[in-house]
Amino acid sequence: MKGMNDSLEKIREIISAHQNIVLCGHINPDGDAIGANLALAASLKKAGKNVQVLLRPYAPKYELIPNGNLVVQREEVTRAELFIALDCGDIGRFDWIEDIFKGAKCTMNIDHHASNSFFGEYNYVQENASSTCEIVFNLLKGFFPIDEGIASALYAGIIYDTGGFRHSSTMPETMRVAGELMSYGIPFTKIYNVLFDSRSFSEMKIMGKAFDKAELYFDGKVIFTSITMGDIEECKGTNKELDAIINYIKGVNDIKIACFLYEKNEMDVKASFRGNDGYDVCALAQKFGGGGHVKAAGCTIVAPMATAKELIFAEIEKML
Repeated sequence: MKGMNDSLEKIREIISAHQNIVLCGHINPDGDAIGANLALAASLKKAGKNVQVLLRPYAPKYELIPNGNLVVQREEVTRAELFIALDCGDIGRFDWIEDIFKGAKCTMNIDHHASNSFFGEYNYVQENASSTCEIVFNLLKGFFPIDEGIASALYAGIIYDTGGFRHSSTMPETMRVAGELMSYGIPFTKIYNVLFDSRSFSEMKIMGKAFDKAELYFDGKVIFTSITMGDIEECKGTNKELDAIINYIKGVNDIKIACFLYEKNEMDVKASFRGNDGYDVCALAQKFGGGGHVKAAGCTIVAPMATAKELIFAEIEKML
């Protein structure tokens, strides 16, 4: 059973009451996780707090998000008075630093995923929000500092998680927040271009390989593709260059469910899902211990690629 949501006022009160604060985002951090962490950290630092951010290595394109210097190695973290997890649906999303979370005096969970398990001592989960960055903006506004760099980070997270304001999670409130962030003089065109229209040569090669391997299943309702460690090595790339693939394949006409798998190692497969027309891919991901949103979700399966595909297709067949 899910826990209780605390009020935004309570969240602000708890943050204000603590001086030494550690923030974290989920493993394989994306634009929203990075933006939310770096924006909140920079704001709290300007407010006089001691802040450290824990994030796993991320793709070079996200380096345009300001205040990356606030990210530290886990060995540098002193015992946290307050630990804030951002954009994490459950503790498993940051299991590499779970011990630091559990050793904190106070824990907080700020997120927008429908599958969130309310794992914090204090929780603020708004599943109708477009992104965690939208939530962080509302948390900061009028109470903690916002400058151009903080606004840029929040804008980057919002446009990333809304696909450039194209996803159904985009609400009138989302556009209002984006407009307010633009008023800080942020380089909004550059942010969009770097996140969506720029890529390395190796990323382009990997995408081409994924598209070439794509196949249709279940009478054209499902599109599937995959990338192996060998594919990544052949293209001289990394697994940080795979984000765009799922969003491209879901755009094929008449697709109901898009599925993309990639090998993290021979017995560890990451799955990303996108759904259309009422198909709940969050429920699909939860079958394998993952989660996310109704139309966008993911999970990790401990199995070889072929087995992971079989397991997923068995569940998709039930959905269809």
